Amino acid sequence: MARQSSRAEVAWQRPRLRPVEVLPVEMDGEQMYCLRDHVEPEASLVVSRHALLLLSLMDGERDLRQLGTAFLLRTGQALPPGQLEGFVRQLDDAYLLEGGRFEERLAELRAAYHAAPYREAIHAGGAYAGEPDRLRQALDAYFLDDDGPGGPPGPPAERELVALVAPHVDLHRGGPTYAWAYRALAEAPPPELVVLLGTCHAPLDTPFAATLKDYDTPFGPLPTDRAFIGDLADGYSGDLLADELAHRAEHALEFQAVYLRYLQVIERLGPLQVVPILCGSPHTHGPDHTAPDAPSPVGEFLAVLAARLAAEPRRVCLIAGADLAHVGPQFGDAAPVTPGQLAEVGRDDRAMLAIAAAGDAAGFLRNVMGDGDRRRICGVAPIYALLRLLGHARGETLRYAQWVDPRGSAAVTFASVAYYRA
Repeated sequence: MARQSSRAEVAWQRPRLRPVEVLPVEMDGEQMYCLRDHVEPEASLVVSRHALLLLSLMDGERDLRQLGTAFLLRTGQALPPGQLEGFVRQLDDAYLLEGGRFEERLAELRAAYHAAPYREAIHAGGAYAGEPDRLRQALDAYFLDDDGPGGPPGPPAERELVALVAPHVDLHRGGPTYAWAYRALAEAPPPELVVLLGTCHAPLDTPFAATLKDYDTPFGPLPTDRAFIGDLADGYSGDLLADELAHRAEHALEFQAVYLRYLQVIERLGPLQVVPILCGSPHTHGPDHTAPDAPSPVGEFLAVLAARLAAEPRRVCLIAGADLAHVGPQFGDAAPVTPGQLAEVGRDDRAMLAIAAAGDAAGFLRNVMGDGDRRRICGVAPIYALLRLLGHARGETLRYAQWVDPRGSAAVTFASVAYYRA
């Protein structure tokens, strides 16, 4: 695509890297780093350690000459001007730089999303099997896994499940823990409306983002309650659909949609509608953990949602797609993950889950944010929202698990928690 605007050219000459996820990978015995874009996760770029340092210098203030000088001062290595320019153009071609080129691509994605009949199952065939039969076999097997609940859902019970915290980690890492959560749902009186609250890994301009699209899955689409979302939008002073495009590539709710449709396929859930809502980071949008009940856009929206739920005649279940701690060099720590660190993380996670199981929204937020979110609890926003909406229900931690990279570069923790009507 030709660069036609001066704005795009200036942005390229003083490059600023967009927010990306950095994943360590090994290629031919060499440590490399994969840049994964939350806007287009299917596209990625693999770079070296020195290139990663260069990326950290791209702050939108330095031009190419200043970038080369800063790199030389830090490494003692001079970059030929042509090499640096070629690398920056490669980043620009991959839409990884802020500026006019990315804005044009974003407009294209937004138009395509709004024109599509469904929110596409974008992670099918990657994070989980894209063919219905293979996917069903995999989900069946998670119930029987050594870390799973020991068997498929049992007979229905009368105990009403009102909320779940489920993982949003890739199914091949967290499938058995998902199975604990969704077996609990399958054994409860079936909900007719499910409010899905998920972490948004990409930055949001607003605290919450809904979508009017039905979530598609390999088992078929899961219908969204557009009228319910319209009621929320009418009662909320913010724009609930301003960040709707964030749903396009976000996995936190896609994996929940897959499990809900799976339970329908195996005839453990009846017809239902969902209300998909992504939650922005509390580091950006609050609320303040020292005064979590103080007036704020977060509190305002949750009050609107609570009032709408109070008037809802259908049986409702809240589901938070939320992982817990993220530690190790991949997430910014200096040293590889150790068994001692994992034990400490486990103790802190379980103490946090005990507060969440008690339904204490303010206490949960203080626990996470009081130390500056040292463990990087990426599910803090949807779990806090769920706890604010719960009422008097109390929870049971069904399963806690840790996934650890064999090289110690990263560890992610997650859990399944079920809340029953008191």
